[in-house]
Amino acid sequence: MMTGAAPPIERRLAFVAEWYQAEAAIIRTFLVTYFVADKAVEVFDQRSKKTFLRRTKIPELTQRDFFVGSKINVFGRQFDIVDYADESTRSNLAKYRKRGFVLLKSHMWQKHLGKFLKTLIQNKININNGQMVQFTSKMVTQFLSGKPKTEVVSSVLMNELLAGPAISLELIGDNVVEIMSACVKYKRGDSGSSSSMKLSSSLEQLFEQEDVRYGIYCPETEEDVAIDLKFFFEERHSIIKECLFKGTTLAIIKPHSIKDGLLGDLIDDILSNGFNVTAMRMILMARINCEEFYEVYRGILPEYIPMVAQLASGVCMCLEIASSDPGKSSHSDFRTFCGPMDPEIAKLLRPQTLRAKFGKSKVLNAIHCTDLPDDTNLELQYMFKILD
Repeated sequence: MMTGAAPPIERRLAFVAEWYQAEAAIIRTFLVTYFVADKAVEVFDQRSKKTFLRRTKIPELTQRDFFVGSKINVFGRQFDIVDYADESTRSNLAKYRKRGFVLLKSHMWQKHLGKFLKTLIQNKININNGQMVQFTSKMVTQFLSGKPKTEVVSSVLMNELLAGPAISLELIGDNVVEIMSACVKYKRGDSGSSSSMKLSSSLEQLFEQEDVRYGIYCPETEEDVAIDLKFFFEERHSIIKECLFKGTTLAIIKPHSIKDGLLGDLIDDILSNGFNVTAMRMILMARINCEEFYEVYRGILPEYIPMVAQLASGVCMCLEIASSDPGKSSHSDFRTFCGPMDPEIAKLLRPQTLRAKFGKSKVLNAIHCTDLPDDTNLELQYMFKILD
């Protein structure tokens, strides 16, 4: 008796994830499974041995959102992915998809931040977390303790880190640690480089510039990456740069823009058009916080509910924006630069604005900016102080 061919094995990724239940002040562990074919998610409660969420399509989540160290929102609940749940997922992802770290010194990022981010993203190195930091002498000493002597060149690095705010970034990508290490060692025409990693032409073009190569620090081993990520993103100290809260306004690069690889393009446009970034943090907002932040639009904009869903769908980049001309209004100038809320209207009336160039719809319009001047400090306080 002949039998038909066995059905193809469905591709899925399984992870161990944690959810902090604030009411009980406990961390609960779940098994989160992502089904690649239909972009569906299933969540199983390991403590109660019950299905928490049956297989459900969540279009906002894609395969690249799932890796150890990522944070995902599933219907308003934030899950931290902490481990692989089976050997199949581990063998598919762990060998190549790694976490990396890079610190951009003040003199480098103020000139090259947009181009730097664009080049990394073009090379499939994604930004998973980021913040602007302000070192004190004590913090620099803590950060440099245990670093190899080749990096700690007497007081040079310390002085560079104390010279102005730096930007710390968590990177995700295939062989990202090896790639970034090869970048800082790259010299044009140097065939005798000790690195066996072949860089793309765009990375070579970026890192052939000395002020870029010498303007960053990055660890060379996965162990050192873990130490640096813990220092900047997990330990509780006041290294995050404070907002100015004076003559500034808020910008939020929305999750869809980040997932579409436009983070570098948007920041490059902002910095190239008379604006400075004076504070920065990347966060994943819970749905309840998104509802609270957008409360002013409830009952006024018919897009309120999808706006909330979009903001909660992934990480966003919050920026404090200041006009480079102190005689101008940061709020009004930046709001004009963002353009009308509807990208189609923006393309007709103000084609050079951010929403005209990068927006798709009223909800997917690339960037949020503060609408009313009296709300600038309220929104900045909410994003940089209240949300922790």
